[in-house]
Amino acid sequence: MKTKILIGFLMFVGFKTFAQEDKRTLYPIAVKRQLFGVKFIYDRQIIDNASALQIPLLQARDSKVNVEFLTYKQQQRLVKLINIVPAGLSLYTIFNRDKVSSGFYWSTVGGTLLISSYLNVKSNIHLSKAINRYNEVISSNQIGLNIQTTPLQQAVVGIGLKHNF
Repeated sequence: MKTKILIGFLMFVGFKTFAQEDKRTLYPIAVKRQLFGVKFIYDRQIIDNASALQIPLLQARDSKVNVEFLTYKQQQRLVKLINIVPAGLSLYTIFNRDKVSSGFYWSTVGGTLLISSYLNVKSNIHLSKAINRYNEVISSNQIGLNIQTTPLQQAVVGIGLKHNF
């Protein structure tokens, strides 16, 4: 009986000791604005497309980062769908010139241009918020101050310090 318990204990300790732990280091994301676009620097790599930042942003496991980044992705998808409208209208106009007036054509193209430009600006604001929050979450030192009042109207001060080793 003692040998069975010993073997079971050694198996449990062995499995726990040799188990792999998945610890990934998250690096800050730097934003480099240029004349014709934005580049992101993550772990000494230059990234041209913001969608490539999805993995590190979602690995932070912060609800605000997730909401902002997923809003960015949703608005970018909507911009792509809206940009199909003038392309389809242009193809229709090529084959049926008499059925489409020039005023309708240019107002549709201009309207979709304005809507897609607005959504691009808004989605980039959401991306900036997600990156700023991500960098704030993974920063090594954080200090928090909390002031509350008790039911007896006395002030209670709480101070917190977070430091990653």
